[in-house]
Amino acid sequence: MTHPHDDRMEVYSPGGMFDGRLIQQLNPLTVPSKRRNPLLADFFHRLKLMERRGSGMKKIIGEYKRFENLENYHAPEFSSNATEFHVTLWNLNYGEDVVKDNPHVIKEANDVVKETDDVVKETDDVVKGKANVTKEFAKAQRQIYKLISQMPQISAAQMSENMGISLRQVQRYLKQLSDQNLIVREGGRKNGVWKILDDEYEGFFKRI
Repeated sequence: MTHPHDDRMEVYSPGGMFDGRLIQQLNPLTVPSKRRNPLLADFFHRLKLMERRGSGMKKIIGEYKRFENLENYHAPEFSSNATEFHVTLWNLNYGEDVVKDNPHVIKEANDVVKETDDVVKETDDVVKGKANVTKEFAKAQRQIYKLISQMPQISAAQMSENMGISLRQVQRYLKQLSDQNLIVREGGRKNGVWKILDDEYEGFFKRI
């Protein structure tokens, strides 16, 4: 959730840090990335919608660092408690005198804030728009892995019957998994078998 103001933009996210520590007591450049939901993060990464390891704070700090010589420079602020995480992104374009004296530099600084706002909005849209799709895909992936492990020679039609969904849906999920190099069909349609290539398959069912 974002709260824009003239001089800053505040970003709020429910839930504190995964390990219970407070970000304001740590160096944000050295905080190790920990995924709250590894399975969901893996799916978003494979769909090329996010990175496997978080780097957002480092990117934000790095972009602002370019303008630390400005008179009205404010570094990004991060704070958290047990139930909330807050980020404050200061508008380096705020202040009439600064705009007048440094029009080109301030334009770049304002672009940084705008780009960060765009990233937040895009991420929010992705989470809202892809959440249901990802849950469906996760469920289908789990079912397909289980069926393949039990009967490697299973056909798409047999999967459709076992999963209770249409053949077209099964074929779409199989294509997604194949395109991501998570499964492969070896041999012909009649005598071929499915093989799971997912590196994390060994602990897949334990993580669900």
